[in-house]
Amino acid sequence: MGTLDKYRFTIQWGADSDEKIHIGETLKGLGNRKSKLIVDAVSMYLKACPESLSPGYKFHSGGEPALTLKRVEAIVSDMLDARLANIVPVYQSDNKPVNPVAPDATADDDLDDMIQNLDLFT
Repeated sequence: MGTLDKYRFTIQWGADSDEKIHIGETLKGLGNRKSKLIVDAVSMYLKACPESLSPGYKFHSGGEPALTLKRVEAIVSDMLDARLANIVPVYQSDNKPVNPVAPDATADDDLDDMIQNLDLFT
């Protein structure tokens, strides 16, 4: 419900996990100061998961993060596949590529290193 300059909401959840209890007690302890934390948390979530604004998006529950390492790896891999699919090699007159763009072992090793180092960002 909104007024001219304020929004007021009532939320409630069960105390059926340690995480829910901890969050509930933290918010309860903040008293009237909890709104900034909630606005900041939702804002950060929306920036990290812009797809959550799409119609029909299913929010994750149970404390599992929406953006997992496996999900990031899949996104990076899909982006690289799309980029490589759009690169067309230039051929010489003898039908040999001038600059072959097919990934070689070094490129695969570099990609593996990059994916293994993603945990630095979590």
